[in-house]
Amino acid sequence: TAEFQEILTEIEILALIVGCLCHDLDHRGTNNAFQAKIGSALAQLYGTSATLEHHHFNHAVMILQSEGHNIFANLSSKDYSDLMQLLKKSILATDLTLYFE
Repeated sequence: TAEFQEILTEIEILALIVGCLCHDLDHRGTNNAFQAKIGSALAQLYGTSATLEHHHFNHAVMILQSEGHNIFANLSSKDYSDLMQLLKKSILATDLTLYFE
């Protein structure tokens, strides 16, 4: 809406909408502490900080880069880069441990 566009750019709005849709992609039904405690493959791959959130972001990128799913194909390279940085930041920000430390 016009009110959002006074505060956020179109790229920021798009990144936040896609981030909302993708923030729990391929969720395993556990939390980061559990992943770290059992030494899961995800914890080994992404480390013990925001393990699942890194996985959600990378899973989103995998889908978005799959043939026929690149909804960002018409963006300039700068807009695409900016959007992907914002998308990653928005998904990683869903790690609740950031807010309870």
